[in-house]
Amino acid sequence: MADLLIDQACDMYCHGIAKIETLGPCRRIVFTIPDAANPGYQNVVIKLILPAELMATLAYMAIGVDQGTISPALLALETDTAN
Repeated sequence: MADLLIDQACDMYCHGIAKIETLGPCRRIVFTIPDAANPGYQNVVIKLILPAELMATLAYMAIGVDQGTISPALLALETDTAN
């Protein structure tokens, strides 16, 4: 049986990822937006901590493909977007 999703969280706009830190078996992703009052500075919007093995799943979801179609090794080689 699938879990039911109760979505009461607000949306947060993120401009970029400042860093990804290793926390044992987890990763902390720090998302940012530009600071309008201080050019050249970034404001942290959210710090998301999740299991490291979920990172590959997120990558597949972000590019919109099934995990069986593209290998993680191929994802690691892709450094630029296709034409």
